[in-house]
Amino acid sequence: MTTPLSESPPKNRVAGTTATVVAACALACGICCVLPFALPAAALAVFGGALAWFGEIMPWMTIAAIVAVAGAWLWVGYQSLKTKRRAALSTLITMGAATALLAAAVLWPRYEEFVVRLLRH
Repeated sequence: MTTPLSESPPKNRVAGTTATVVAACALACGICCVLPFALPAAALAVFGGALAWFGEIMPWMTIAAIVAVAGAWLWVGYQSLKTKRRAALSTLITMGAATALLAAAVLWPRYEEFVVRLLRH
């Protein structure tokens, strides 16, 4: 039994809507599968760099931050080698920010006096 042409458009809309929903779900699942690999390393690196900024009162915190940032870079590199894909630009930017925060924390004793003088005037 054949259906008249007038019935085809509603069925096509249902099929199109279903395909769109399934594609959106597949995209969401793909994102959720990739984020657990890069996000923990980046978050750990940013957290470690931020802690190291205040780490002057506790030298062991600076060492922990160095280990955290280095470990995060190693993890990102490992995941890139394992998947044979470059790390996402957002991951590299986040890791760069974490490294910059860590460098600022490690170098803080060298420029602390200058910054304090600037803030007093």
